[in-house]
Amino acid sequence: MDLRVVLVEPENPLNVGFVARAMRAFGATDLVVAASAWKAVPAEARVTGVCAPDLLAAARFEPDLAAALRGCDTAVAFSRRPTALRQDEFTLPALPAALNLSGRTALVFGRESTGLTRAESALCPHLARIPCQNGVSLNLGQAVAVALFSLTATDREHAEEAPAASLDRMMALWDYVHPKLAASPRFTEARQRRIRQMFYRMKLNADDLDTLFSVMKTLAK
Repeated sequence: MDLRVVLVEPENPLNVGFVARAMRAFGATDLVVAASAWKAVPAEARVTGVCAPDLLAAARFEPDLAAALRGCDTAVAFSRRPTALRQDEFTLPALPAALNLSGRTALVFGRESTGLTRAESALCPHLARIPCQNGVSLNLGQAVAVALFSLTATDREHAEEAPAASLDRMMALWDYVHPKLAASPRFTEARQRRIRQMFYRMKLNADDLDTLFSVMKTLAK
């Protein structure tokens, strides 16, 4: 299973160390930090990530979440924030059949203080909840550990079907469509986020995406 852990603007280096420790425990090796003022993982992270110094040293930094998701086939945002989007939403440990883990999957976690913004969550086709009682939320490292355990411990069989279009290609489609929508006052930012999720819900395969792209280019002419 090819999992990428994406931390959006983490605030506490010790938590990043705990994340690396969880990744080492469950076999994930791809750590990406997005939208951070850090240029490298702070040295404090090695206190809690003592068993995974190589993961911390190899962590990549991207300017924003969109850049961090490049190269992935799908992405799951982890958030407690309510959403009006019709994302493919689920609560761990259950996993939806629509979540195809055969390609590279990004697990996206937000800031310790405020989590992911709605705009950031909208970049991901899937939205996951970790059930907690008594109004308590998990530490960032704990949340990553629960997510990795839930995904790596579940052995699901998927029916044979045409490969779904990768998130990378879906984002390329959006990069083509977005400037045209943004030029119209009718399409507010909130409506644009809903349209992006509509594309995700279509669950296009690679051939479908090629066809849709051709249709849009023809109409644009």
